[in-house]
Amino acid sequence: MTDNIQVRDATGASKTMRTVDNAGVHTPVHQILGYDAQDDMMKVKSVQKKLRDSFTQPITELWDITTSGGSTITNSAGTLTIASGTTAGGYAEMLSKETFTIPFRAMFGILNTRNASNHHIIEAVSVDPVTLLPDGKHSIEADIGGAASVTATQMVYGVQNGGMRSLRSAVSTIVTTAAFGILELEPFSDEAYFHSRAMDTTTGRSNSYVRHQQIPDPNALYKLRIRSLNHAAWNDTITAAVSGTGGVIRLTATAHGRTTGNMIWVEQLNGITNNGLETRGNFTVTVVDANTLELQGTVFGGTYVAGSGRWALAAAPTAVSLQAQFMNCQDYAELTAEITAGRGQIVEGQAIGARTVAGSVTTATIAGTPLVASQDNVFYNESVIAQAAAATVTGTAQDAAVHRYSAFNAMAFADQAGTMRIEVSNDNVTWRRITADVAVAANTPVILSVPVMTRYHRVVYVNGATLQTAFMLNTSFTAA
Repeated sequence: MTDNIQVRDATGASKTMRTVDNAGVHTPVHQILGYDAQDDMMKVKSVQKKLRDSFTQPITELWDITTSGGSTITNSAGTLTIASGTTAGGYAEMLSKETFTIPFRAMFGILNTRNASNHHIIEAVSVDPVTLLPDGKHSIEADIGGAASVTATQMVYGVQNGGMRSLRSAVSTIVTTAAFGILELEPFSDEAYFHSRAMDTTTGRSNSYVRHQQIPDPNALYKLRIRSLNHAAWNDTITAAVSGTGGVIRLTATAHGRTTGNMIWVEQLNGITNNGLETRGNFTVTVVDANTLELQGTVFGGTYVAGSGRWALAAAPTAVSLQAQFMNCQDYAELTAEITAGRGQIVEGQAIGARTVAGSVTTATIAGTPLVASQDNVFYNESVIAQAAAATVTGTAQDAAVHRYSAFNAMAFADQAGTMRIEVSNDNVTWRRITADVAVAANTPVILSVPVMTRYHRVVYVNGATLQTAFMLNTSFTAA
């Protein structure tokens, strides 16, 4: 029976230890992580952390907020609104207080209006594990603002790794954001997905995209961020950063086209600090020459890392807004198994195979697809369309690969006379007759059957000289 005994720790203090008494011998009770004593079983926790905001509570309970230049963040009646205002360089940001680790899936129910002088970005950004502040090193983002594309059915998505500037896509099709729809960010350790779909629908995702290169580090810690920026399109022209006049940050930005006094937003500038902090935000520039800018009021530090840094010119949009009805994030534990048989393959194939459950069936209505598929035999509806005089019906090529079939069968019924045969092929290109043309008399069903000796099989039916009013052509594989 369970018993508690008194023991002393290394300092001599008395402690109670839970033990099991077995014939006077006390064995310590060990805690096993993942063990549920009530159910007496090991349990795997599939979701490590969950966050949902339906915007029915004060925003600051779950988010840290920064606004500038007349941009505002409000929520009312379950709808979040980030209003851009009309000031060039205005911005608003929401950074989640909760942190997440890859893999996770973040979903946003989004509606927005667009102007070419504004970015609306939903993203996950890496943070310093001690300060929990964004470090500018890793991110996954979807930009649905007009600066990315003024079309309501397009976005630009991007990934960032190691402080390099984001690797962004061309404009890509999504469900319209002129009405509320769903955008998803789904980073894994080996790929990063971007999805869109309608808000309420019985169908699945409408558009999905995947990136494999420069995806965010799976070992970093992340927060979610929603932001609006009153700036023009991103520029990737930064190629260097050094100490400039009076120790300010001097950027080499080829053919920048700016004039002294312009304001630009700078971010993802890896290795360079401004007075010891991340170089990120709005800066007024001094033009040195056609390819060189200095950021007024900054204090240069660090060493520039090639390939990092992007900037955008502050611009004044018409008043636009980004709205959200909800966001949620599931930080889940990914169950993995290494399938060693996949090593060295020249095609993908490391998924765990699945077999149809005995007795289960699927149905289809499209000619050439299985009418009934079970664990044993499989059946195909080739055609039930009445055929014109002398018409030829060539059935769908049925593939016997990786299945254990012993015979291929064909059956025809018509109210007019015709002929039927079975053909076979090794490559689905060159076909050979395996049977003679067998006569099918009017209103008399005929069945042909051949052993499976090649990979592909099909039936060919030729109608006689009279238009049909009734016709049925079926095939099947018989399981071994």
